[in-house]
Amino acid sequence: MAERITQRHNPIIGTNIRRLRKERKMKAVDVITQLQLREINVTTGIFSKVENGRNNPSVDMLIALTEIFNCGFDEFFKQ
Repeated sequence: MAERITQRHNPIIGTNIRRLRKERKMKAVDVITQLQLREINVTTGIFSKVENGRNNPSVDMLIALTEIFNCGFDEFFKQ
């Protein structure tokens, strides 16, 4: 099982994923497709829950998102 980053009490990671996606003018489905091409098992529902802080992203997902968004890992933890 992949390691997960908990955002139960503070959904900052999901908020930042949404921010990065919107800054790059990407739709959620575009990001999901890119994740799936990188063999990250994610559905529309799971991705939505991650962005809304109701599901915890895996470390593998965050690593793939740094490639998709062309950003550093620290971007997910900005206040």
